[in-house]
Amino acid sequence: MLLNLLAALAPGPEAAPSRRAAHVIIVSEDGLRPDALAQGHAPVHQELLRRGAHSFVARTIRHASTLPSHASMLSGVGDSRHGLSWNSWKPSRGYIRVPTIFAEAEQHGMHTAAFVGKRKLEHITPPGTVDKFDRPGYLCKRVVEEATRYFLEVKPDLMFVHFSDPDEYGHAEGWMSDRYARGIVDADRCLGKLVSALDESGLAPQTLLILSADHGGHNHTHSGRTREDLLIPWIAVGPGVRKGYRIVGAISTVDTAATVLYALGLPIAPDLEGHPITEIFER
Repeated sequence: MLLNLLAALAPGPEAAPSRRAAHVIIVSEDGLRPDALAQGHAPVHQELLRRGAHSFVARTIRHASTLPSHASMLSGVGDSRHGLSWNSWKPSRGYIRVPTIFAEAEQHGMHTAAFVGKRKLEHITPPGTVDKFDRPGYLCKRVVEEATRYFLEVKPDLMFVHFSDPDEYGHAEGWMSDRYARGIVDADRCLGKLVSALDESGLAPQTLLILSADHGGHNHTHSGRTREDLLIPWIAVGPGVRKGYRIVGAISTVDTAATVLYALGLPIAPDLEGHPITEIFER
């Protein structure tokens, strides 16, 4: 009887008060430094800054590599808990060890999708947790074409879209090099296709778009030891989001998962390390 009483008193998942968005799209631009957005020619990104809320001092996890960082972004916990400490496609090592936002959405009858440029991100999507997982190509042109087509046709509740371009050219020519800057221009054009499609379809007023990155970089790498590696952009645009607003509070990449759950009206587990960024919403 005492055990039953203790169980009843134990804290359960924290639920968002209501669903704020019919759809959520997360766009992650691999290796995108926030200061590069300020310097480069990225008009679509600049338009999103005007239309929404943003921070250029959000931070990724210390293990600032593509797979561990994205796993934290989509699960809301650090790599010591999610278990994806490596950074390549290794099918023998299995999948993420904790629930993701996809799994939570699926449990509540929502439709989910992920379109990525790197196969290793499949480690974050165990079978049965994502309705549609696809790697149409490596760079963003093919990825955004397929992601946009799918979103307009199926209208998933939650979709993740991954662009590889900035990271590819950062490693090849160096972060903040001319080629890296051109990679951001390419990613900006891809983002523009998605944003234009949302606007033209009439789905934009119902869709929360969160744009971020897994890590930054310096020279030809991203060790996670420098500020340039750890700082990432974080931009949100959508229903009820403040316009032209610079976020005051600190943001970690694990907060992305919590914010998505909050926006979709889904339970937020009490042991989640991230917290919803409610500051972005108008009261």
